[in-house]
Amino acid sequence: MPTRQRPLPTPLLLGGLLALAVACGAPAPAPGGPAAPAPHATGPAEVETALAALIPQLLEAGEVPGLAIALIRDDQVWLRGFGVADTATHRPVTRDTVFQAASLSKPVFAYAVMKLVDAGALDLDRPLIDYLPGSYDVGPDPRLGQITARHALSHTTGFPNWRTGALAIQLPPGPSSATPARAWSISRRWSSTSPASRSRRS
Repeated sequence: MPTRQRPLPTPLLLGGLLALAVACGAPAPAPGGPAAPAPHATGPAEVETALAALIPQLLEAGEVPGLAIALIRDDQVWLRGFGVADTATHRPVTRDTVFQAASLSKPVFAYAVMKLVDAGALDLDRPLIDYLPGSYDVGPDPRLGQITARHALSHTTGFPNWRTGALAIQLPPGPSSATPARAWSISRRWSSTSPASRSRRS
């Protein structure tokens, strides 16, 4: 992940500013001077040109050392890095630079789960072990059979935020146990199984 010596503003702020600038043709901020007018993007080529012109300005304005961005339209992918991945060595961000995603993948996974719910393949309130039986290193704790996808998605499984040693349920599943949950791994494992395998278990 790109590093610098002072705290960064949230990347979401930069992303939102970028989206507004490209979509609306708003001017990009320029530190210490008037903003340069942004081209009004209409097609893929124009959008790419606008991004290439705006992103360096936005990086400077937001005090962000670097980022990578991908633009996907139909089967065409435009991918490019901007700025540096390391402010000490000035190693540039490239197409292959790896960024730490952390919990940003959770909304994407939650969206996939809700698509399964919409398709009737998953019941949010059915215990996850009904779909994929197992003890998951928890041992003979009956509360494992109470954990549902709804609990996992809302961080109310009763698992601790971080695992240290043996995995154990610390609180009864439900609102009183709200914390980022280890049951995400159970949900991910279930969602990665084949539909035929899931139907056999259900």
